[in-house]
Amino acid sequence: MKYSLIGLGASTLMVVALTACGGGTAAAPASAPASETATATPTPAKQYTDEELVALVKQIKASDGSSPAVLSGEELLDQFDPITDTFGKVAVEPAGCKDLGNLGVPQPVAGSTTAGTARTKTNDFFSNVSLTSGVDVALLQENVDTRKSQAEACKKVTFTAEGQSVTTSTEKVDGVGSVPGTAAFKTLMVTPDGKTGAIYTAHVIKDGVLISATSSGTEGAVGGPEAAGALLDQAAALIK
Repeated sequence: MKYSLIGLGASTLMVVALTACGGGTAAAPASAPASETATATPTPAKQYTDEELVALVKQIKASDGSSPAVLSGEELLDQFDPITDTFGKVAVEPAGCKDLGNLGVPQPVAGSTTAGTARTKTNDFFSNVSLTSGVDVALLQENVDTRKSQAEACKKVTFTAEGQSVTTSTEKVDGVGSVPGTAAFKTLMVTPDGKTGAIYTAHVIKDGVLISATSSGTEGAVGGPEAAGALLDQAAALIK
């Protein structure tokens, strides 16, 4: 699903962000510095291969009982191309809020293995979940911390194309899934004519695996936190 710049107004921006069946990029995080204080060596978490992550994701069910398509590596990121392609053509204010993490676009960890579900619509929300492994837990934590910092710095953002704008407001939310330590956010999108949509994103590290779940829907849709939370909880239960 691709969109051209022609007719790229507020409504198109919102539709793409909420429903696009299609990953962003982020700078590769630096290796964590070695600790200068001697501490007990923890048992290293298992690092999953792409094939092992795919096997786990295949067990995840959508809320209607169906099995979403499973994607890995670049395939998983490619499904977000419509969002990054479209929003790359618009003016963003503040200018430092161009990574689109608050819109559910992945921010990959260099050297990691990944697998997840395709964005699938069930009960009025487009949802997906992804698992990231294969690197040190410190790098995964750095990724989560970056998401938290981005949400804090980009609480209010304006995307403008062809004289029309979409404004977003992001805030932390609770109750997305039941895994302790989950960092979850709600991004509300509003067009000039008052139409709204919401994107819920949640991230947690379970036994060395980063789990990220996203759900998005247009105005009037309810159940976004539940949709993302259910996927996140299922994924967490599979990691043992």
